[in-house]
Amino acid sequence: MKELEQKISDQIKDAMRAKDQLRLDTLRAMKSALKYKFVEKSQQELSLAECYGVFQTLIKQRRESIEQFEKAKMTEMAEKERLEMEVIQSFLPQPLSKQELESLIQESIQKTGAKEMKDMGLVMKDLSAQTAGRADGKTLSEMVRLHLSNV
Repeated sequence: MKELEQKISDQIKDAMRAKDQLRLDTLRAMKSALKYKFVEKSQQELSLAECYGVFQTLIKQRRESIEQFEKAKMTEMAEKERLEMEVIQSFLPQPLSKQELESLIQESIQKTGAKEMKDMGLVMKDLSAQTAGRADGKTLSEMVRLHLSNV
C-alpha cells in the first residue's frame, strides 16, 4: 500500500507542475478515499486488494454520475467524470478478459460446490479475493448468476 500511496503522491506533484487541475483533483480524491478507509479500519495497514476496492468504489460513483449527467443532458460534466474515471482506472491492474472470468467462475463453482442461486454468496466471496481490482462487482455477479442458473 505504501508504494501505491507514494505513486499517487508523486503523480499529485506532477499534476501540480503541469497545472492539470482535473488530474490533481482526482488524485487528491483517491488519496483522501484511501486515508478514510485506513482510519475506518482503525489504522490497520490496507491490503492491495482493499486499495483496489476503494478505487473500484470511486469508479462506480463516476459511472453513476455519468448516467445522471447524460440523462440531464449535461455532457461537459459527464465528460469530466469520464476523464476522472480514466485516471482512477490507471491505478488498477489490467482487467480480466471475459474468458478468464468465465474460467475463474467455473473453478469457483466447482470449489465451493455451488448448485443453485442461494449459493451465489459463497461463489462471490471466493471470487472477490481472486478478482480484486480486475473485475467490477456488477459484471461478476451477473456472470455468476448466469452460470448458477444454468447449473
